[in-house]
Amino acid sequence: MSKSIGRIVTLLSRSIYNDLRDVVEPFGITVGEEPYFVELAHEDGLTQDELSNRVNVDKSATARAVKSLEAKGYIVRETDLFDKRNKRLYLTESAKTVYVSLIEALGEYNRQLTEEWTDEQYDLVYESLEILQLKLERKKDMPHQA
Repeated sequence: MSKSIGRIVTLLSRSIYNDLRDVVEPFGITVGEEPYFVELAHEDGLTQDELSNRVNVDKSATARAVKSLEAKGYIVRETDLFDKRNKRLYLTESAKTVYVSLIEALGEYNRQLTEEWTDEQYDLVYESLEILQLKLERKKDMPHQA
């Protein structure tokens, strides 16, 4: 059988997902909630639609994650001052405190995962995966051919 990038990425994804449970659950969040949590830490005040686009998932998945994070006391919704129809999402102070430790734990996991790589290997793998991701995003944005 020839080497399949899709297959190895799928296998890696499953393995990393399982490992990440052990990393993020002590902080009171799930692996599925982590991207939303981190994205809001990078840019607080996004709308749910903006957050969906940033995390690259459908709106219903975002709604579930936001509802869960809100119930846990990590997110608050505030009405947009300029457009009352929009709600902006903000991390709470307790979430911001958790974020510092969470990022340290995620960084340590990443270091352990790639500790045997040289800087050049790391950069090559990262850049190659970025190229694939961009290609898939462009493909997703293209109209379907009949």
